[in-house]
Amino acid sequence: MDIDEESYLNAGPSAPSKIPQGGEGDRLQGMSKKAMKRAAKQARLEEIKPLKRAAERERRRQRTAQLAEGYAAGTLSEADKELVERRRRVEKERKEAQRRIESGDQANDWLGGVVIDLGFDDLMTDQEIASMAQQLGYLYSSNRTAEKPVRTVIHTTFSPAASPRLWQRMENFNWHKWSRCHWWEQGLETLKSQLDPSTSILSVQSVVSKETQDKAGIDTKSLLSRLTGPQVPVDLQAGKHKLVYLSADAEDELLSLSEDEIYIIGGIVDRNRHKNLCQGKAEQLGIRTARLPIGTFLEMLPTRKVLTVNQVFDILVKYLHLGDWAAAFEAVIPIRKYAPGRKTKRAKTETKRNEKEEEEVECTSAEGEEDIGVIEESAEVDPEDVFSNQ
Repeated sequence: MDIDEESYLNAGPSAPSKIPQGGEGDRLQGMSKKAMKRAAKQARLEEIKPLKRAAERERRRQRTAQLAEGYAAGTLSEADKELVERRRRVEKERKEAQRRIESGDQANDWLGGVVIDLGFDDLMTDQEIASMAQQLGYLYSSNRTAEKPVRTVIHTTFSPAASPRLWQRMENFNWHKWSRCHWWEQGLETLKSQLDPSTSILSVQSVVSKETQDKAGIDTKSLLSRLTGPQVPVDLQAGKHKLVYLSADAEDELLSLSEDEIYIIGGIVDRNRHKNLCQGKAEQLGIRTARLPIGTFLEMLPTRKVLTVNQVFDILVKYLHLGDWAAAFEAVIPIRKYAPGRKTKRAKTETKRNEKEEEEVECTSAEGEEDIGVIEESAEVDPEDVFSNQ
């Protein structure tokens, strides 16, 4: 099923629209004609979302069936064969990770911590907010299937009041069921205070601000109970664990990872608009900064200078498993994919398609029944295909 989105948008609604369609007298107070047109277009986009989601699910189902049939018959190209085998490896890893969680086996967990600083909601566009939400999904999926997962991942500045647009986006995910994840309305400064033995409150209870409660709708009030801040997770200890903000602008290079440290990743998608943002925030809060020791590798990737949040996290968990920064970076962003050399148009198309499908493998549902597909920045996530807690 193909959806001609442009034709649909230009054709106008076939049913009564929720957007005023009359003349100047019917225009909403304070809205310009241009704003009205934008609102009408957005309303029509909302109407076709279910159709687009259904079409994408059908496309993935057909593609999966074709790959399985070709693999059994031995007719796949090397690239497609590699994709199928990689999917099978990921599925095997997923089942093993689920078995460990169900059996309560967390002996292999890394006992340090990672913080995703989400205190940048007001600095991102709506499209960047959507991308940020999807990166958090990728990050959770990576940790769930990692050979040595991070025991504690804290997301700060997350609530209807603190990060309203991201909160709305994350309603499409079962974030409140994600294992090893903690969600705080409070910001990074509160976490820093709680880890300082001279200022921390040992028996603090989870607190949700009145502003957040007022802004939460009926359907989201139950989610507020899942916000655990400012209660520090049991595996992190005041006076023992130190914060380190990862920043490309830091002078110090991160040589290794310590279980006595908590590494902060700035949760922002900004295409480098805001220079020294994370570095400046860390300095203001008195938090040590460090950069990943991957400068040499980044120089070989002129088109991939900016790492996403999930890529930074993936590099950390790969390092925890492999114990080698070069191997960790190569595992996350293989240099071979960006090596110079001419490719045929067909080869380029196949490579691009398989890279997209490799990302689909990383974003499978926890039950392993259906992947949610690679989520582009302009794409929507189907609530039926979201991640769960397993």
